[in-house]
Amino acid sequence: MVVANDNGNNGGIILALNQEAKAVGLKRGNPLFLVSQLIEKQHVAVIDVHHQLYHDISHQIMEHVRQTEMVLDFVQYSVDEFFGTMPDDDPIRLRGYLLKLKNLIWEKTGIPVSCGAGMSYTLAKTATWFAKHYPAYEGICVMPADKREQALARVPIADVWGIGRRSIKKLSQEGIQTALDYTQKSEAWVHRMFNVTGVRTWKELRGEPAITLASHERQKSIMYSRTFAHMTDSKTVLLRELSNYATAATRRLREQGSLCGAVTVFLATNRHRTDLAQYNADDMLKLTTPTDDTRIVMQAVSTLLGRIYQPRYQYKQAGVILSQLQSNSGMQLDLFTSQQAEDRTKQKRLMQAIDSINERFGKNQIHFAVQGGESDTEDEPAGFMRAKKVE
Repeated sequence: MVVANDNGNNGGIILALNQEAKAVGLKRGNPLFLVSQLIEKQHVAVIDVHHQLYHDISHQIMEHVRQTEMVLDFVQYSVDEFFGTMPDDDPIRLRGYLLKLKNLIWEKTGIPVSCGAGMSYTLAKTATWFAKHYPAYEGICVMPADKREQALARVPIADVWGIGRRSIKKLSQEGIQTALDYTQKSEAWVHRMFNVTGVRTWKELRGEPAITLASHERQKSIMYSRTFAHMTDSKTVLLRELSNYATAATRRLREQGSLCGAVTVFLATNRHRTDLAQYNADDMLKLTTPTDDTRIVMQAVSTLLGRIYQPRYQYKQAGVILSQLQSNSGMQLDLFTSQQAEDRTKQKRLMQAIDSINERFGKNQIHFAVQGGESDTEDEPAGFMRAKKVE
């Protein structure tokens, strides 16, 4: 099985794949049109990417873990990763803590996860590498200090967190094949070859914490876009899709406690279809007052689409970008706007209510009419909200 960003006309790339797909020769980043024969021959299932679904599941997992209060200094690093410290460093008891977390996530979400523990973030990532690659660990690996060098000798340098692709070739030329080889170089050599970033990784692999994930800042921009399975020239369809992207982006905005000061919309035709007329456009609208209100962002999206949309073109991709982000803790109101603080409070409560209901009962159970419903097709304009089946 592989997950691709577009499985309509073999126009996308492989974003993720399971071990069975890797075993037949497929790789992350493969363009679908180049491996379509292999996919067909090996009966590989191609699943369309669904970013919002992944984000919703991620949110559930992170909230369940937070509520246990077992993980100290909790930091969500990405959609499928979190870091933290545990209240014990005894390997046996620590494994017990991780097993509880692993089982909790499985019970609450049905998602299998891997857990790793070490004396630094990089060693924790390395331990997770063992948890994934060695079935005997049953998804959990604790790396005690006295086993560190023995473990690092088994880890290819290319699989070390923080080692970029450009560095791998240089390391190979220097005879460095494993994580242990890297740690045995001098700090001066590492700094000369890879600067301070390389030194941080070097220290972390030696068991010296050198990375502070608490400083992992909010995203500076949020983008949601999609390559359509089928091209469209319908402005109504584009508005419906862009409205869904705006909804997802503003929800992410609220979750990280930010406001956006500008909205960008972009459209693009299919550059691979040289037989069709080509058109790419984008435009940005600066907001009078920074906001996290979905309604305001949707209004901006509608305005921008009106500016850049041109009929007669077959559009293949569209997207929404929220930029000029700032914390929602101290919003500066515009001197000439009629919006008052109480209006802002009402907006915030409304958005919180919508987010809460959708989180409890399912994505988009409450949504705006322009977003359409399950029965909308590319030839049907978005209409009133439609009832959705709930299992």
